[in-house]
Amino acid sequence: MSRTTIYTLAEELNMTPSMISRALNPNGKISAEKRKIVLDAAKKHNFSPNKFASRLSMESVRIGVLIGGKFQINSEKMVSGVALAYEGLRDYKIQYDITMLNSAQNTYEEFASAIHKYKDYDGVILSGMSYPDYTPLINDLYRVNRNIVQVQAINEEASYLFASKHNEIVASDLAAEFLGNCLKRGERKNVILFTGNLESTLHRSAAEAFGNACRSLGLNLLESLDMRDSEAELERLVAEVFGRHSGNIDGIYITSGYSAALCRYLEEHCLDLPLVTFDTYGKIQEYMQKGVISATISQNVTNQMKTAFELLVKHIITGQVCPKTVYTDVQLVLRSNVHQYD
Repeated sequence: MSRTTIYTLAEELNMTPSMISRALNPNGKISAEKRKIVLDAAKKHNFSPNKFASRLSMESVRIGVLIGGKFQINSEKMVSGVALAYEGLRDYKIQYDITMLNSAQNTYEEFASAIHKYKDYDGVILSGMSYPDYTPLINDLYRVNRNIVQVQAINEEASYLFASKHNEIVASDLAAEFLGNCLKRGERKNVILFTGNLESTLHRSAAEAFGNACRSLGLNLLESLDMRDSEAELERLVAEVFGRHSGNIDGIYITSGYSAALCRYLEEHCLDLPLVTFDTYGKIQEYMQKGVISATISQNVTNQMKTAFELLVKHIITGQVCPKTVYTDVQLVLRSNVHQYD
């Protein structure tokens, strides 16, 4: 059965949506006779008026979205998340504007210009601005607009309304448990951790959680190396760490989506080690199909952005209080189900 909306009531009663809205609003200007007709129809359909309905006679809510990432696929998934959220809210006069920047190519000034554009919007969603360099930009915006939401990796030094992200502690626990199960019957349990950029609180938290999980599971964490979300840096570190621990590494976890250099090294050197990576984009799936990657973590950035957009709009329109951090599901993905994450 389709959902009853102001529009379906308007069509049934041969009235305009704005007339339905006025009838549902106790202060709306409409005759008592027409109000009764509308209320009776609403009761028949078990339709309850809400604060969203009253938006039909008000100005649009404007949401600015600034996506600054290195991964094109993740940026595209976030755009999809905005579109999905908007589909569920489009009856309520919502407008949005998306700016996409590449954090590896665009300058600080370009980010400053993009974020300044949204200072007069009703709310702003930011992604890819988790590093300390961006703190002044976010705080400057917050001084004139308190409705700031951060998505994915969070800049904890900056001010914001709430954040929508995956739970990096759960992700690290999943990775450690998977490696522990792979190495359960082996005499050695030596593992290596490659983190993303440790300037990000998310990667620092993930590294700490993985270390704690390793101790709990009896895994020996040989080294934790910061590859700074750089393929070149990862390539250098991989050669060094396998040189230092030749033949003594039994499992690996990497918290960055930039894992191709590590996968390539394992493939070229025919090293059959349990490897847990992060994200599910095309290159990851290729190495999973080859058997180089044993498992990967899906953080569902589409749902992170969708959740952020929906909650921000509800906060602006109804005053709904949002938790400081909203977590989306974290999934451990294997070769058998990776196709579900295309």
